[in-house]
Amino acid sequence: MIPGRDPLRDQFSGLIARWCPSDGVHASPVPGISCIKVSRPHKRAKQHWRASFCVVAQGTKEILLEGQVYREREPHYIVSPIDLPVTSRVAGVSPAQPFLCLKMDFDAAALREVAAQLDRARPDDVEHPGRAIFIGKASDRMLDAAIRLGALFMTPDDATVLAPLVTRELIFHLLKGPDGPAIRQLVRAGSQAHRIAEAVYHLQASLDEDVDIAGLARAAGMSRAAFFKRFKEATAMSPLQYQKRLRLLEARRLMVEEGMGAEASAFRVGYTSASQFSREYSRMFGNSPLRDARALKRTAAVVQDM
Repeated sequence: MIPGRDPLRDQFSGLIARWCPSDGVHASPVPGISCIKVSRPHKRAKQHWRASFCVVAQGTKEILLEGQVYREREPHYIVSPIDLPVTSRVAGVSPAQPFLCLKMDFDAAALREVAAQLDRARPDDVEHPGRAIFIGKASDRMLDAAIRLGALFMTPDDATVLAPLVTRELIFHLLKGPDGPAIRQLVRAGSQAHRIAEAVYHLQASLDEDVDIAGLARAAGMSRAAFFKRFKEATAMSPLQYQKRLRLLEARRLMVEEGMGAEASAFRVGYTSASQFSREYSRMFGNSPLRDARALKRTAAVVQDM
C-alpha cells in the first residue's frame, strides 16, 4: 500500500475504473446504477442535475447553486432528492487520476422505507429547512458497502438479488450520518420539506404548463408566502425561475440529443413565443439556440449533468 493512501478508496476506485473503459457514463447490470469516469477537467456549465445518490471515489465535482458552491474532497457523497438546474464542473482530475463515481438514481421508495425504520428507532420530528442538495465525507462503512455493490457488477445473477440489499445499506449509512435528519424530512409524508418536494415533482412533470403558485401552495397546505419561502430554501430559486431553467435545459437537450429544431423544442417545453424563447435561451447560455446546439454537437458535450 502506498503511504498516505486509503485502501478502501483505492479498492473502490479500482472497481469503478474497471467498469469504465473510457470517459463517460457506463450503465451497470443493476437498473438505475451507473459508473462515471472523467479524465479531463470540465469548465463550469449550466446543466440539469438529476435526483441521485452519488459516491465519488476520486476527483471533485463542484456544484454551484445560486452563488453557493458545494464541493468536497474525495471520497465523498453527493445527494439530491430532487432535480436541480445547477452550474457545475469536474475539477482536479487528469488521465492518471480521473474522476470516478458510482451514481444511483434517487430511489424515494427505498429511502422512505429505510427512513421509516430509523424513525421508529430514533424519531426526529424537527424540521430541517435548507437546500435540497447534500455533500459530505463518505464514511468507511459507506465505502465498504459501495465496494460490495461495485463487486456485484461482475456477477449479474448475484446482483439481481443482492444489489437492492446493498443499496439499502448505503442509504442506511447516509441517513445515519450528519445529513440524515434533513434528508429524512424530504421523504417523510406530511412534513413541509416533503410537500415542497412534491411541488417540485409536479413542476418537473408539467414543464409545458403555466406555474400556478396559488394552487401549489394550496396543495402543500401553506400560505402563498410560506410556500414561496420554503420552495426557495430548498431550490435556491422561485418556482417561476425553477421552471424556466428546467424548460430551457430540456429544450437544449431536445435539440442536441434528439435533433429537434429550436422552435419545436420551445413549444414542446411550453413556450408560445419563439422570440421570447430565443431571448431567454441566449440570456441563460450566452448564445442563440441554433448556434449553441451546433457547438454542443460538434464537441459532443454532455447536456445533462453526470
